[in-house]
Amino acid sequence: MSDPVPPVVYPAEWEADVILTDGGTAHIRPILPSDGPLLRAFWTRLSPQTIYYRYFAARRSLTDEDIHRMTVVDQRRRGALVAMIGDDLVALAHWEGAASGPGEAEIAFLVQDDQQGRGFGSILLEHLAAAARDRGVRRFDADVLSENRQMIRVFIEAGYTVARTFDYGAVRLSFEIAPTERSVDVMRAREHRAEAASIRRLLHPRAIAVLGAGRSTGSVGNAVLRHLLAGGFDGPVYPVNPAAAAAGTSVASIRAFASIADVPRPVDLAVVCVPPGAVPGVVAACGLAGVWGIVVITDQRDDAADEMLVAEARADGMRVVGPASMGVQNPRAGLNASMVPWMPPAGRIGCYAQSGPFGGAIIETAAARGVGLSGFVSAGDRGDVSGNDLLQYWEEDDATSAVIMHLETFGNPRKFVRLARRVGRRKPVVTVYSGRSVLDDALLRQAGVIGVDRLSQAFDVALLVTSQPLPAGRRVCVVGDSRALVRLTARAAGAAGLHAEEVLLPADGDPAMFAAALVDAAGRADALIVAVVQLPVASPTSALDGLARAVGRIEVPVLAAMRGVALPESLTGVPAYPSPEAAVAALRRVVGYAEWRSRPGGVVPTLPGLPTRAEDVRAVLTAPEVAAPVGEPGASRRLSDERATALLALYGITVLAAPVVTSATEAVAAADALGYPVVLKSLAQPYRHRPDLRGQRLDLADAAAVRGAWESLRAQLGPGSPLAVQPMAPAGVPVVVGSEEHPRYGPLVSFGLSGPATNLLGDRAHHILPLTDVDAAELVRTVRAAPLLLGYRGAQPLDVAALEDLLLRVGRLADDLPDVVSLTLDPVVVSTVGLTVLSSEIVIGPSVPRADVGPRRFWTPALPVEDGAAPTGNPRRPAPEALPPAAGPAPTWGGSAQHGHTGHNRLP
Repeated sequence: MSDPVPPVVYPAEWEADVILTDGGTAHIRPILPSDGPLLRAFWTRLSPQTIYYRYFAARRSLTDEDIHRMTVVDQRRRGALVAMIGDDLVALAHWEGAASGPGEAEIAFLVQDDQQGRGFGSILLEHLAAAARDRGVRRFDADVLSENRQMIRVFIEAGYTVARTFDYGAVRLSFEIAPTERSVDVMRAREHRAEAASIRRLLHPRAIAVLGAGRSTGSVGNAVLRHLLAGGFDGPVYPVNPAAAAAGTSVASIRAFASIADVPRPVDLAVVCVPPGAVPGVVAACGLAGVWGIVVITDQRDDAADEMLVAEARADGMRVVGPASMGVQNPRAGLNASMVPWMPPAGRIGCYAQSGPFGGAIIETAAARGVGLSGFVSAGDRGDVSGNDLLQYWEEDDATSAVIMHLETFGNPRKFVRLARRVGRRKPVVTVYSGRSVLDDALLRQAGVIGVDRLSQAFDVALLVTSQPLPAGRRVCVVGDSRALVRLTARAAGAAGLHAEEVLLPADGDPAMFAAALVDAAGRADALIVAVVQLPVASPTSALDGLARAVGRIEVPVLAAMRGVALPESLTGVPAYPSPEAAVAALRRVVGYAEWRSRPGGVVPTLPGLPTRAEDVRAVLTAPEVAAPVGEPGASRRLSDERATALLALYGITVLAAPVVTSATEAVAAADALGYPVVLKSLAQPYRHRPDLRGQRLDLADAAAVRGAWESLRAQLGPGSPLAVQPMAPAGVPVVVGSEEHPRYGPLVSFGLSGPATNLLGDRAHHILPLTDVDAAELVRTVRAAPLLLGYRGAQPLDVAALEDLLLRVGRLADDLPDVVSLTLDPVVVSTVGLTVLSSEIVIGPSVPRADVGPRRFWTPALPVEDGAAPTGNPRRPAPEALPPAAGPAPTWGGSAQHGHTGHNRLP
C-alpha cells in the first residue's frame, strides 16, 4: 500500500525577483497547478534540440497527464520552480526525491531557447538547492548528455564539489548542496556582474522615451525632455503624449507618439512623468514594448501602489529607479534624464541619493563647485534600484574614482557593509547618512566608509581623494606666509589627531623660495596644507606661483586653505578649501581611510573544535530545557545555563563548571570535587555580573571557609536565592565578550572590560561579521582600556591571543546561528596564560532570514502561507481558487531502456 498523498504546499518564501546576467530581470516562484496553459505555450517555444537535451529523446507535445505531473507537486518530495518574464513561463526546474535514499534528489532543467545564455541555469540551481535544503535534501544528482556542454558547465561552475561518472554518452553529476565558501563566492560574483550590468544599461541607454512629455513648459515631463535635449544625448529621444500625437503636433519640436508601443524600437530607458493614476498602465505598456529600465519621476505617495509598480516592472524584465526620483544623469553620455536643469561636467565622482530634494542639492553643489561627476542616480522611494546596486556598478566603472552616497536607510545593511568593504579597498566611499549614531560611525569605519554630516564635507573629501595621492601617515606640514593663518591651521590639525609642523615664510618671499620650502617640507611630511590669505596690502601671487612651480615635484597630497583667494587655473588639480577647518577635516577623514586601506584585510581563520554536524547544534537550541521567555511570551527565550554551556562547547568555548548547590553540605562536596580554592556565588539575576553587590565569596580555601560563606550569603540573600560553587580563576583582567543580532547590521560581536565603570563610560567596541583575524586583533585594541591587557605601566602583558581566539569563535557562532539573539560571556578573566569564561547567557528567538545569505534575490517575500493555502502577496503571482492534491507518491524508477541509466528523461 502506497503512502498517503501529501497536500500541496505553496512555499511563498521561495519566491524571488532576480537579475539576469545581462541586467534584465525575472521572477522565480514555485510552480502552480494552474500553470498548465503557460507550460503548454512554453513547450511550443522550445527547439527539438532543447527537448532532446532534456529528455534524451524526441518528444512532440505534452499530454494532460504530463501537464498534471509537472504542475501538481507537493514541494516536499517533489518540487519545481518556474522563471517568469511578464506573463510568460521561460524556464523550469524540477527536483524529485531519489529512490536511492532520503536526502538525495534528481534534478532537471528546461530553459526557453531565446532565454539561454542569460544565467537562468545558474540562478535556478541556486534557488532549487535552497528549496530542496528546506525539505531535507542534501545531495543533487543530474544526468546530462555529454554534448550538452552548457548545462554541464552550469553544474561544474556553481562552486560545489561535483563528482562525474560517464555512461552511454551521458554524464552523471553528483554534489552536496550545502553552501560552501566557493559556492557563495561564485554566487556573489555572478550577482555582482548582473547588478553592475543592470545599472550600466540604465546609465548608457541607446534610446529614451519620456512618457508624459507635456507641451506646457511648466510640466515635469516637458522639463525632463528639454533637459535631455540640452544635455547633448546623442541617441533618439521620443516624447510620448497621446493628446499631442492625436493633434499631430510635436513636443519641443520633436514628433510626439501616442504610446510607447508606437515608438520605434528598441527603447532602453523610459522616464515616467504621468499622473499617479496612469502609472500602472504605462509601466505595463513599457514591459510589452521591451523597455529595459524605467525612471519614475511620479510621486505616487502610496506604498501599495509602489510595490505593485515594482512587481509589474520586474516581472516584465525591467529595473526601476524611483518612484519619486529626481532622475538620473551620466555626463559622459550627455544623459540628463532628470528634473534638474543643469548637469555637472564629466568627472570621477559617482553620486547616489535616496532623497529627491537631496539629489537636487548634490547636482547643484557639484555644478556650483565645478566638480565633475561620472554618474548620478536619485533613488526616491527606492522601490527597486538601491545604493547597493550602484556600488556594484561603480566598483567596475573605470570612469569612477570615488563615490558619494546620501543614505537615509541601508535597506540590506549586511550586503551594504560587505560591498562597501570590498569597494573601499579600491575606491573611497563617502556617505552622508541621516541620523548616524556612534555605533553607526564605528561600523561604517570598519567597512572603510568615510562618514560625513554635510554634503559640503562629502565633496571636500571626494575632491581630495580624486585629485591627490592617499597620505602615508599623520604628519602634516602647514606652509604659509601668514603667522596667524599657519598657526590656526596647525592647531586645527593637532586637535584632529594629526601631527602638525608649522613652516612660516616671509611675506615678501619670491615664488622660487616658496617652491623650495614646499618641496623641502614634503620630504618630512605625509601631507601639505598651503595656507594662503588675501590681505589688503599684499598679494598671494608669490605663494600661489611657488605652489604651481613645486606641485609637480611633490609626491604627498597637497591641499590649499584659501582665505579670500581664488585658486588659479594653473592649480586646478589642487583641492582648495575656504577655511583651515574645512581643509583639516577633509584631510583627517582621508588619513583615517588611508590607514584602514593600508591594513591587511585578514582572513576568517579555520578554527579547530567547531561543530561538524548541524543537527548537534539544532539539538541544543531546540532542547526542552529552555528557560522562561524574555520579554513578550514567545518572542525570545534564555537558554538554561546547562544548554548554554553545551552550545558554547560545540564551538570550542569552555565555561568553567559551576554546579548549583542547595545546602552547605552540597557546597562543600562540590568544592571538594572541583578542588580548592573555590568561589560561592549567587545566580540570582540582580547579582549576576555585579561584583559591587557582593553576591559572591571569593578564594575559599577549605570546607570551613565554604560553610562560613554559605551562612554569610544565606543571611544576606535569603533562603530562596540559588547558589553555585566554582573554582577560582587564575588572576587576570575581567572582560566581556558578546554578540547580538543588530536590526541594521545583522550579527555583531562586542568587547569591553567588565565592570560598572566600563558600562558607565560606554567603553565597548563592536564589529560587523564575518570577523577576520585582523578584525579580532583590532577589536581588542579599540577600547580605551585596552592598555590594561597589553602591559600597562610595566605590568606583564596578558594572553591577548587567547582573547582574540575567543572573539573569533563567538563571531563564528553568531554568524552561523541567526537564532541566537544575544550572547554574553561575563566575566571572562584574561590571564598571562589563557583565559577563563566564568559565566554565560544566551538568548534565542525566532530565526529571521538574513537578507545577504541564500540564493540571489532582490525582492524578499512576505512570511510563508500556511500549508495548502492559496498563495497571496506578490501581485504578479497567480492565485488559484484552491490547490488540488499533489500527484501520487514518487515512483520507483528503473533504468532507461534507451540509455541504460537513470536519466533526466524520467523526471516529469
